[in-house]
Amino acid sequence: MVNLFGFLFLRFWERVALNNFVLGRYAKAEEYFRKIRSVQPNKVGIGHNIGLVCLAQERYEEAEKEFLRELERFGETYIRLKTLGDLYYLWGKRAECARYYQRALPECEQEADRKLIEKRIQYAADPDSFEKAMQSYQALKKGNAYMAEKRFEAAYEEFERATQLDPCNFQAWNNMGAVELNYRKNPSRAVELFQRAVEYTSLPAIHNNLKRAKGMLEKERK
Repeated sequence: MVNLFGFLFLRFWERVALNNFVLGRYAKAEEYFRKIRSVQPNKVGIGHNIGLVCLAQERYEEAEKEFLRELERFGETYIRLKTLGDLYYLWGKRAECARYYQRALPECEQEADRKLIEKRIQYAADPDSFEKAMQSYQALKKGNAYMAEKRFEAAYEEFERATQLDPCNFQAWNNMGAVELNYRKNPSRAVELFQRAVEYTSLPAIHNNLKRAKGMLEKERK
């Protein structure tokens, strides 16, 4: 039982954890998610969130443990099944990712997400296609590292290579759009790239990038 004072602390910890997760400060986010679990060990979703920060840090075995425990304790949902598919996809485990994506697919309500899952199931059925997808993910990671160093042209080359290897790598399309919009100051091209990204994701942040680029393009044309 959590009293009012404890409830306020939990809300604060949750806000800090989520803010740090969004900002990519995964170790700090994990610290606060674990604080929450120490007080509310049966809280639905807390294991899922800890799994996400482990996944973001490429601690795949720990993420797997958290996601599977959440699934076992609280039952199947689309997001739990899809997240396990994502984990195994990024981990390079072809059979496992296909199995969980296939279980998630009937529950998927967003057309863009459905397209992505269907593509990844196709990749997982063919070793050569899956290998290219894994190479695409590595190029994305390399591009992200260049972005962190503000080496935008080098990053762009890696993102472009990522999309050539895997045309449904929406993160790479999105990141190319970000370079065009924020560094090259080319909203027209950014719109085209963000449109490619949203074909395969329903993530609000990426759809917001498209809206922002369209807004900047309209101002430029006035």
